[in-house]
Amino acid sequence: MHHCGSMPEIWEMLTDEQKKEIALMKMDMKIQWLEMKISEMENMIKLKKKAIENIKKFQQTMKK
Repeated sequence: MHHCGSMPEIWEMLTDEQKKEIALMKMDMKIQWLEMKISEMENMIKLKKKAIENIKKFQQTMKK
């Protein structure tokens, strides 16, 4: 059975170009994750704005 080396050992075997490519892929994945989180936050803000709007409407209704 072939034994794979640990990540640091594999990293040392890569060329500078391969290391750059991997770094770019990692950054791209991080950017995608951050974009997803931002989208989730934007949706929560929309929901909270709608909830505030509904509370204000309810308060107006109760004043009548």
